[in-house]
Amino acid sequence: MARVLLTGATGFVGMEVLARLLEETEHDVVCVVRGDAEARLDQVLATLYSDGTPHRDRVSAIPGDLTGDVASPGPVDVVCHCAASISFDLPLEEARTINVEGTRTMLRVARESRARRFVHVSTAYVSGTHAGLFTEDMLGTEFRNTYEQTKCEAERIVAAEQDGMDVAIARPSIVVGESTSGWTPAFNVLYWPLRAFARGLFETIPARPDGRVDVVPVDYVADGIAALVDSDATGTFNLVAADEAAVVDELATLACDHFGRERPPYVETGASSGAAVDEHGAVYVPYFDMEVVFDDARTRDLLGMRAPKLSSYFDTLLDYADRAKWGKRGVPRDRAAAAYAASPR
Repeated sequence: MARVLLTGATGFVGMEVLARLLEETEHDVVCVVRGDAEARLDQVLATLYSDGTPHRDRVSAIPGDLTGDVASPGPVDVVCHCAASISFDLPLEEARTINVEGTRTMLRVARESRARRFVHVSTAYVSGTHAGLFTEDMLGTEFRNTYEQTKCEAERIVAAEQDGMDVAIARPSIVVGESTSGWTPAFNVLYWPLRAFARGLFETIPARPDGRVDVVPVDYVADGIAALVDSDATGTFNLVAADEAAVVDELATLACDHFGRERPPYVETGASSGAAVDEHGAVYVPYFDMEVVFDDARTRDLLGMRAPKLSSYFDTLLDYADRAKWGKRGVPRDRAAAAYAASPR
């Protein structure tokens, strides 16, 4: 049993990591939470569990802000740093304050708490604009947005300031709902074009049919991060679909079959799709026209994990999205699991 300090528990991935640590280990978990820390932790537990109380005696919260002060957690064994700004269009210095300096803050807290291990959650898209194979020991050099750039800079900070701690870096690609139930509290990236397509807003598809879309379910990502909390393995781990990532044409086929729609024609990348793409949606467009192929050799060899194919759980994702009205109706995670288990398949 260990004492784990977790950041980002109020976010999608961090919330799933918290659930894994509570359900599958005997660890005590201390969550760094902004504002009224215990009240916000109760909200997280209510999102995960319909009565909000399971495991409450093993999880606590301390107030902290990555851009300011973090209360002392006392001695901890492992720091798992999931918190970050996932906004793609923040000004560079604002993104650096959260993603780079916030990481530096948690490294300092880890040292002061005498943590033996630091698990840092990054993103596979530290690859930036790289085309071709991207291995777990590589970093990109040119980036599409400030999110990619600052997550890359944060990895460099972790490497430079680990100060004797065992360090593991987890790099998920595009994260969607649970493969088992479809549950998610966050409907972005992949969900944005699918929702528009369901409403008949795409007259054309402005992407190459062979563009790669590397998608992984949050349960696979959380399993990987939780495994790194308990593992002695160090280094970088791409939590990705790798060579089995879907291409745009496969994704279009899955969507057409699910919604019973005809496939729109493809047009040149950057051309208008006929859909009204606002600034929020526009930042996701490049992630559907990728040439990068992520390698996950260390994840498979050292963690024994491989992501499921998108086609095996695609309908589950969209069935849940429909039940949740694409985010307008919140469903606790355990109820979503129960509904899935009871549904005919």
